[in-house]
Amino acid sequence: MAAAATAWGLRHGLGHVLVLAGVLAVAGCSTAEPAASGEKAASPAAKASACSLLNADDVRQAFGATESFTGTQPDPVGGKRPWGCTWGSRSSYASVGEVSHEDYRAGIKAPGVLLVPQNIGAGDSFAVYPADDDKPMRFAFTTGDRSYHLEVIPARDGDYPRYRQGDIGTKLLRLLIPAIESSRN
Repeated sequence: MAAAATAWGLRHGLGHVLVLAGVLAVAGCSTAEPAASGEKAASPAAKASACSLLNADDVRQAFGATESFTGTQPDPVGGKRPWGCTWGSRSSYASVGEVSHEDYRAGIKAPGVLLVPQNIGAGDSFAVYPADDDKPMRFAFTTGDRSYHLEVIPARDGDYPRYRQGDIGTKLLRLLIPAIESSRN
């Protein structure tokens, strides 16, 4: 199939190949073997990568930045790659990751933590302000039976007012939570 598409592309030009590749991707064409009899195939939603849920331009706009952002997945831990993504630029970044229910609860119930409900999506969502002003705030949210943390760093050098994290994080949550809910359901 790939050889036929390549030959067709050579005759009709690169633009047609890109369109054809997009059509094949949307149609679900691949060289992957079908699931064996009696074996469950993973749903496309279960395979959604965190980095595919937001595009780099949405992240750049949330930060109000002019420089571009790139999404990268976390490094494997124990042979498995954790679900998450960090969208970063030279000067700032945002990082989302799935966390255990225990880590989620520990983060929102730590002594002195101030929780500000965000009311985004079907699950819980909070801005989490630690008691120690030197520690960055983050966001904690749930979708279905999964828990997540979102960290927003407006300036890698640490020189930013704390409210900037909240403003940027809320913009990202308004995009991210519905995207996770639709990809995981």
